[in-house]
Amino acid sequence: MTFDPTETITDLTERMTDAVRQAGPADLYVMPELVGAGPRYDPSVPAVDRPLPEDAIEHLHGHLTELATERDAVVVGGSYLKAVSAETLVNRCPIATPDGVVTYDKRNPIPEERDEGIRASDGDPPLVTHHGVTVAPLICYDVEFPELVRSVVDRGAEVLAVPSWTSSTAGVERVRRCAAARAVENQCFVAMVPLVTETDAEPNGTGRSAVFAPCDDVCGAGGTRLTLPLDQPLSATCPVDVETLRRSRTDASVRPYSDYRREN
Repeated sequence: MTFDPTETITDLTERMTDAVRQAGPADLYVMPELVGAGPRYDPSVPAVDRPLPEDAIEHLHGHLTELATERDAVVVGGSYLKAVSAETLVNRCPIATPDGVVTYDKRNPIPEERDEGIRASDGDPPLVTHHGVTVAPLICYDVEFPELVRSVVDRGAEVLAVPSWTSSTAGVERVRRCAAARAVENQCFVAMVPLVTETDAEPNGTGRSAVFAPCDDVCGAGGTRLTLPLDQPLSATCPVDVETLRRSRTDASVRPYSDYRREN
């Protein structure tokens, strides 16, 4: 998805619906990081002065729940800026199921975000289990911290949803390579979805959505289940076999997650 700083929150949620319909039937949908910044985005205004208003957050959460109910799916709604004090924000990700919304605040804001008053969260990413599969969110830079990802998988996550926003080739490659590495070393699936922007406002969003898997003789050698064209606002789905993933942890010829030496 892209964002448009001139649109309303209703415009945004309607485009979310369009993106889901374009993608087709699925059990999990993932929106990009800070897609919810669109209706409030103005790079000339400090971040602390442009959080998403409470009524817009309520509307967004309600719409995501409706989408999750309509699709009988988990919908990871990207993220938005949420004010927690007069001078402090969090980068918040809403995760919807037919039962409602839980949220996750980014554990590892990049230095630029911290300079803008975005606080690092100390909360654990929530686990959401739907149709017997456990999903957990991470936000962009989070996926570059192996110990955080390992702790989430240790708690039961099998699929990691990673909304992202990168504004350079270096950022795109960094997040993409780390997402692929986390899939291999944790024997899990990782879906990363970047924000693509089509405005003159800086910084611009660049990237390509992808789904990564382990590379082994059970899940398959390739490791990449989906990769979309660079900087195209497209929606797509791909199948992943969670039962095969589980079997790879016990039967694959190499088992980096299962063989990890944990201290007693």
